[in-house]
Amino acid sequence: MDPQARRTPASRFRSAFPSLLVAAVALGYVALDLGGEQIPTTVPGDVPPLVHAALVLVQSIALLARRHRPLVVLAVVVAADLVVLATTAGELGIGALGVIVAAYTLARRVDRTARLVALVAAAAATALVGAAAMVVGPVGSPAGVVLATAAARVVVLYLLPAVVAEQVRGRERLREALDAQERSVERERREDADRAVRSERAALARELHDIAGHHLSGIIVGAQAATALVASDPERAREMLRTVQDDARITLGDLRRTVGLLRDDEPEASGRPVAAPTMAGIEGLAEAARERGQDVTTVVGGQPRPLGPLAEATAYRMVQESLANAARHAPGAPCRVAVTWTDDQVEVSVRNEAADPALVAPGASTSTGTGYGLAGMAERAELVGARLTTGPDRHHGGWTNRLVLVGDTGRAS
Repeated sequence: MDPQARRTPASRFRSAFPSLLVAAVALGYVALDLGGEQIPTTVPGDVPPLVHAALVLVQSIALLARRHRPLVVLAVVVAADLVVLATTAGELGIGALGVIVAAYTLARRVDRTARLVALVAAAAATALVGAAAMVVGPVGSPAGVVLATAAARVVVLYLLPAVVAEQVRGRERLREALDAQERSVERERREDADRAVRSERAALARELHDIAGHHLSGIIVGAQAATALVASDPERAREMLRTVQDDARITLGDLRRTVGLLRDDEPEASGRPVAAPTMAGIEGLAEAARERGQDVTTVVGGQPRPLGPLAEATAYRMVQESLANAARHAPGAPCRVAVTWTDDQVEVSVRNEAADPALVAPGASTSTGTGYGLAGMAERAELVGARLTTGPDRHHGGWTNRLVLVGDTGRAS
């Protein structure tokens, strides 16, 4: 789509405003002339005031194209101003505003070499024509006045607009650099989170493969051997079946440990399989957080029912990570843990209020960001087909994490 088609009326007005100001100067000059006010006299027999006003109107029309043709517009505007200066003995400056606008726009939009050449050439022409007009005019101004006037014109019409434009360009470059840096940091953060998710998935796949490949192969071999020995050696067959049962129990325990505790930050006390956490432990998480000094309340609504081990571990880990994030990023903020059971889903949410400024260390972030904790929550939710939403709470100024296990998702885990 053409960028011009997307411009709003307000942006069009801002673009046309300098041209309107220059046109207002021309109209005001004509009004003064018609009203009989004293206007600087021209060289006898030369151009009347209405022609000067028309030249300024030409400037205002040309300025409408200043953003697309800055070099051409500067040439037209300066030429009109030179005619005004030459025909008024260098006394009339009604074309100065148009020159200032054109010089500023060129300094903003043209590369360094081109704008330097154009501004120097225009400034030299203005200084020479203005000085010559003052010298040959009817008054015959002194050399000191001529030089001071020429220097003032160069400074006001060209040097100051160029300096202001360079300052604006510098601020724009700084803002662009900061925006680029912010985008780069955000991109790196997302890439780090993606790498962490991929690494954890690979670790989970390796762990499950090792458990399944080792234990299940032994179970299959043992079952086949027991089948072969049933007729010839029943006692030996029973012994093989007991071995198969033991291997199956170990496999089940290891699978639960792998799925439930693969990303647990707390090291296990021993190498024995540990049961995956369940939703029944959420109150224990809240109690432990209260013992650490957090203000945590829990609310349970509806009739609880058993879910699959992976679904319950997902809800447990979400609450665990959310409380840890609240302690790190919103110290002193009240937290509310809510578990709502309905016939077809269970919703688990953790909401913390805005951080207490008195408890936040200087320079510390109060946002949970998009780091590994939220990435881990999202991965666990995806594994069980749950819906996870995270983000700032507009109404309370804090943060809310919400996990919804729908239908038989938990049982299917």
